[in-house]
Amino acid sequence: MEQLFNLISTYGFPMVLSIYLLIRLETLIRGLKESIDTLIILSNVESAELRRLKKEKEL
Repeated sequence: MEQLFNLISTYGFPMVLSIYLLIRLETLIRGLKESIDTLIILSNVESAELRRLKKEKEL
């Protein structure tokens, strides 16, 4: 706890709070990135499947 007070007195409360939040939210941000990447991959696969089905109907 003393280290926290030393950081606040040295760097200021907004800086320490920003660093703390970035560290805490990093795992959430990584999880969101993985979810978005998965959605992009699934969207690409679905688009390719729809194009293939459309081509089959045209033949």
